[in-house]
Amino acid sequence: MKLKALLVVTSFFVLLHAAAAAEDNTVVQRLTATAQILAGIPPAPGDSVIDRLAALDCSKEQHQWIEAQWSQVHARLSAMEQWRTHEIHMPEGQARTLIYPFSGPDFLNAYEMAPDHARYIFFSLERPGRLPDVSAQTPAQYKQMLADVRGALRDIFERNYFITDYMTKQLATPQLSGTVPVIATMMALLDLRIVRIEPIDLFPEQTRAYEKPAAIRPRKLMRGVRIDFVNPKIGKTQQLYYFSLDVSDRALEFYPGFLDWVGRQRPATVFLKSASYLLHDGQFAKTREMILGSADILIQDDTGVPYRYLNHSPWQVRLYGRYAKPIKALNYGYQPDLESAYQKLQESPALPFPFGYHWRTQRSGLMVAVKEARTN
Repeated sequence: MKLKALLVVTSFFVLLHAAAAAEDNTVVQRLTATAQILAGIPPAPGDSVIDRLAALDCSKEQHQWIEAQWSQVHARLSAMEQWRTHEIHMPEGQARTLIYPFSGPDFLNAYEMAPDHARYIFFSLERPGRLPDVSAQTPAQYKQMLADVRGALRDIFERNYFITDYMTKQLATPQLSGTVPVIATMMALLDLRIVRIEPIDLFPEQTRAYEKPAAIRPRKLMRGVRIDFVNPKIGKTQQLYYFSLDVSDRALEFYPGFLDWVGRQRPATVFLKSASYLLHDGQFAKTREMILGSADILIQDDTGVPYRYLNHSPWQVRLYGRYAKPIKALNYGYQPDLESAYQKLQESPALPFPFGYHWRTQRSGLMVAVKEARTN
């Protein structure tokens, strides 16, 4: 009798485990399928909710729009991949972290520049939001959500960067909330599989304290999310951490441990583009110091860390493309020393893709700074 009872109990837990595993698999499939329909990609059939939405005319319109735009984007990413393969050596990439300050939801450029890194840490002002629950949407809501996705992707597809002022509205519609839907869409476009999306709080005690009614709190409470995903070509789970917060020196007084946490994720590649020259400003000195202290590889345009911090030991800098003065509204970012460094080159290596604010005029520039290994 005891043996029979044990077998019954064992069978129950086996069935329970199998049911839980099946449920987890369904959740994973729904995450990836949702990202795919946002990206205009017909998902694998089998999920009745997704199948119903994929059959709608607006899904077909999404597919046609994305397909029309994607050829140009894909050509740009392919040129970036070829350039990166020949020009940047990132040893033991699968042990590295890519840090992307002021990122917005720009997963396309970051992943194309470092597709084999174990983890990616993005931070910017925009809230992470959530992936839409398409099962709860009416056909009209679903159609509007797809239109909102197109609106959010338009600038990154055409210009290769997001415009902060526009994102304020683009990522805060009734059907599209935050950076997560856009990041998930980009993951689908790169043929990645989403395993998990969950909120993350590095400092829960501070969060609880700041949420009290009488608390002195930052103007923007920090919010975070972690996305686990798999590239079938690599086979290993990779992680993206996205944090929404103000990283100006004054605002960081509310989260003094944040940059310390980011800076410990080594070895680190730092990626910066179209960053509004914020790191040229004394208001972001702490973030700049974290980058210089933590990174051993820095890939950026002229809007990132000022050249004067990199044109000496322990950094070695390679310049690509051309230097163009900042657009008029950002003229405070002009760097005469960087312009002079380009002029001293008889011919700077070509940059075969647009990068940064000068995307239309073929005057993009990029620098790769590598920190020399210290010898004792």
